[in-house]
Amino acid sequence: MIHYLIAKSIQVNPHKARGNILSSSHIFSNSIIIVVMSEVRISGVEQGRRNAKEPPDTSHDTPLMTLFRGYSKALDEKNDKYERIYKTSRDVTVRSKRIIFSLQRIPGLAEDEKGNVLTSAANDLRDVEQTLLKHIAMELRDEDPHQFVNAYTSGIQEYIEALSFHFFLLTETIISHNEVQGRLTFGSQDQTDIVPISVLVQAKEYILGIADLTGELMRFCIKCVSTGDFEMCFKICDVLKKMHGGFLSLGYIPAKELYHKMMVFRSSLHKVEEACYSLQLRKSEVPAEMLGDVFAMYDADDQNVAFV
Repeated sequence: MIHYLIAKSIQVNPHKARGNILSSSHIFSNSIIIVVMSEVRISGVEQGRRNAKEPPDTSHDTPLMTLFRGYSKALDEKNDKYERIYKTSRDVTVRSKRIIFSLQRIPGLAEDEKGNVLTSAANDLRDVEQTLLKHIAMELRDEDPHQFVNAYTSGIQEYIEALSFHFFLLTETIISHNEVQGRLTFGSQDQTDIVPISVLVQAKEYILGIADLTGELMRFCIKCVSTGDFEMCFKICDVLKKMHGGFLSLGYIPAKELYHKMMVFRSSLHKVEEACYSLQLRKSEVPAEMLGDVFAMYDADDQNVAFV
């Protein structure tokens, strides 16, 4: 192809052969340069197309590729485990809320009905622990639990709220952090060769769960006022005051949710104090058997702690 182009480029018109010898030489040299450059450009394009059509051979794994494939597999397994724990945590939240709602129906019930509700709530708590929370503990076996705390923190806080609420109705005290961690540690006490598994309950999750408890105690207190259980109302007020002093003594805690919950806590304490204060004043104005009817008109949420 090159020789043909060169031959075509040096053909000279016979009528102008004598006068164009110099120009023919010039045309010949320029034609050679153009042909060579065109051939280089064509070969470069063909080489680029050949490289684009033929991907690099990866059939033989290098040590670096094998190492990164291992990293990819480990990350995929971790993400899948995180999603499984997160889904289980949502189920814990739903079950815990149902337990709280059942406990809020206690004011106004007879003693035998109250005992049945507490027993049913205790069974539900145990079922949540042995199924959902134990499943999370099994997922965390041989893992660093701090890497998965954010996946189950909301469920643990709701569970602590339900557990502490039930514990308060039984003992009129607040459950401790060690007791909560003990309930979430699973293993055989008879066989020492079995390593127990547990769900890590950090101090932050415990504090946030107890902070949520204050709202439930406020609602329970208002219901007790409307049903005539005034003694429980004063007990709840004393407990909330002690809890408020404990929270103030904590100082700074790196948890952005705690600030909002402390604001809600102060509002709940204010409502309970207003209810107890008004109850103490009305005792001298209204007969004891009519106090329940008077305070049944009280709506702490909509009326801003004002008695109608």
